[in-house]
Amino acid sequence: MVASRENFEVQVSKSGRWTTETVTTKEEEARALAKKFLADKKCEGARIVRNWMRSDGTMDETEIFSQTRSGADDGPIRISQIDEVPEKCETPEEFMGTQGRSVVNRIFRSYLDKAILTPTELMHNYKELKRLQEKDTLVPSAVDRVSLLQTKDSEQDSKSRSQEIFKSIDDISARARRVENVKLPKLSGRFSEAIKEIRGQASQTEDVDYLAIVLLSRDLINARSWVGKLEFLGKLAVEDTDPHALELLDGVIADVLGSNVVQEILGWQPGLGAAICRMFDLADGKFPTEKSDAGESAEILNRLFAEHKLPISRACLLDRAHRQIRSPNPLYRSESGKELEELKKLIERTMTPTGFISGSETAEALTIRYSRQLEQGGAAGRKATVNGMFRMLPDRALGLIYICQLAGSPWGAEAVADIAELVDYCLSARHLGDFCLRTLPPKEKMLRATLAHKTAAASPFPPSVRDKICGFIDTMLEAYLVTEQIVEKLDHQDSPLRDRAVRLVQFCAAGVLPEGKAMTRARQRILALLRQPNFDAHFIDGFTDPERAQKALRDFHLLLVKAGFG
Repeated sequence: MVASRENFEVQVSKSGRWTTETVTTKEEEARALAKKFLADKKCEGARIVRNWMRSDGTMDETEIFSQTRSGADDGPIRISQIDEVPEKCETPEEFMGTQGRSVVNRIFRSYLDKAILTPTELMHNYKELKRLQEKDTLVPSAVDRVSLLQTKDSEQDSKSRSQEIFKSIDDISARARRVENVKLPKLSGRFSEAIKEIRGQASQTEDVDYLAIVLLSRDLINARSWVGKLEFLGKLAVEDTDPHALELLDGVIADVLGSNVVQEILGWQPGLGAAICRMFDLADGKFPTEKSDAGESAEILNRLFAEHKLPISRACLLDRAHRQIRSPNPLYRSESGKELEELKKLIERTMTPTGFISGSETAEALTIRYSRQLEQGGAAGRKATVNGMFRMLPDRALGLIYICQLAGSPWGAEAVADIAELVDYCLSARHLGDFCLRTLPPKEKMLRATLAHKTAAASPFPPSVRDKICGFIDTMLEAYLVTEQIVEKLDHQDSPLRDRAVRLVQFCAAGVLPEGKAMTRARQRILALLRQPNFDAHFIDGFTDPERAQKALRDFHLLLVKAGFG
C-alpha cells in the first residue's frame, strides 16, 4: 500500500502563537477538528495547513482554512507601556510614516494581536479605525501616554500636545472614510502594475501612494494570521523589481514584524540569547530556515533580507533585537549561571567587520545588559560596567572599538571619565601583537587595527583625542610593517615584476591599512617599481597575445586607482 503524499495539520492559536494540535490524512476530519477547537471560547483561532510531498522529496505547505477572533475574553485590552520618547509627528502623513506606525505597533500591541491587524491596515481602513476608537479608552490612554512623554522636558504642555495628536487622528480617520468606497484595480499581478493603474485613473483626487496602500490593505486584511500576511507581502516583494513599490511593501512588512510572528519565524530557541542571535541572522539574510515554524514565509523573508530589499524591515527587526538585549529578561532561563556565557556569544555575534552591527545602539544595549549583572549603582556601577564589558572583548583593538562606539550613546555620555581611562589603557600597548589578539594572522591583525583607527576617527571624542588615537595606531602599524617585513615579502625579488607589482597594489587596495605613515611606506615601494625604466613593457613581458597583454595592463591601472594612486 502506497503511503499518502499529503496530510492536514490542524493548528490553534494560544497567547498569540500558533501550535500544532494534530495531523490527519483526511481534509474532512481536519475541518471537523478545527470547528471543534473553535467551539471553545478560550480558543483564539484555528487553521489548517495542507502538506504535500513533492516528487523531489520537498514539502509544499498551503493554508486552506483559517479563522481567528478577538472574542477570547481574557479581560480588558490595555495599551502597552512605552518609556522611550517617541519621535514627534506633526502632520497626519508623519503619523502614517514609518516612525509613527512603529509607535502605534508598540502601544496598541495587545489590540493589534487580537484583531490581527497591522498599523497600515488600521490607518487605511475606516471601519477598523472606528472600531479601535470605540474600544474602551484605548485611544485616549495612548494619546495621553505619548503626549506626556513628548512634553516632559519641553515648554509645551501635554494637553495641547494631546489636542494636536487627536486632530491628526481625526484627519486620518476622515481620509480613510473618503476612500472607503473608491473603486480600485484588482491586485492580481505585481504591486507596481497596480500602482500604475491607480496613477492612470482620470478621476483620481487622492495621492497615488495612499490609494496604493489602501488597495494593499484591502487584500491584506483578508489574511487572518500573521504568517499569512507575511506570505502575501513577501510574495509581492519577491515578484516586483520596481524600487518604489518595494519601498511601500517594505514599510508594511516592517509592520508585520512588529507582531509576535517573529517568534514563529525563529521557531524554538533554547533561550532569549539564541533568539536574539537568530534575529541578527535573519536581518543579514543568513537565518537557518529549516528550524522555522513559518515555513515558506521565513524562506521568502530570508531571501529578501539577503538581497538587501527590505531596509525598513531590517531596521525594525534590529530595533526589536536591541530592545530585547536591553530588557531584564534572562538570556538563558534554565540556568542563571549561563547569563554571562550567553552575553559573550551575543557580543561575538554583534561584532562585524565594520564594528558593532548598529554601532552606538548595539554598544549601549550590550552595556545595559551587562549592568544588570552587577549590584553596584551610580558612578561605581558605571565604572564596573564599562570595565567589565571591555574585559569581555578579546583584545584592546576590539575594546577600543567598543568604547569609541559607546561614547556616542546617551549611556556613554554619563561615563566619560571611565571611557577616558580605558582609552589610555589601549594606548599603552607596546606593539601590534599587544594591541590585537596574538593568534590572528598578520592580515587580520592589520584589518582589526585599521577598523579601530576608522572607528576612533568617527568617534565623538575631541579632535585632539581622535588624533592621538589614530596617530598611535598608525605608528604601530608602520612598525609592524617594518619588523615583520610585510612589504618585503610581497615584493620578493625572485618573483616576476608583474606579480610583485600586483601583490603590492592589491595589498594597498585591500583596506588593511588606514591613510597615514604605514600606507605611505607601502606606496613608496610601489612607486619605486612604477618608476623603473620601461615598466609597462616589463609588466606585460611573457604575454604572446597583444590583446591579453593590454587587458592585463588596463586591469592593473584600475587597481592602482582603487589603491589610491589615481
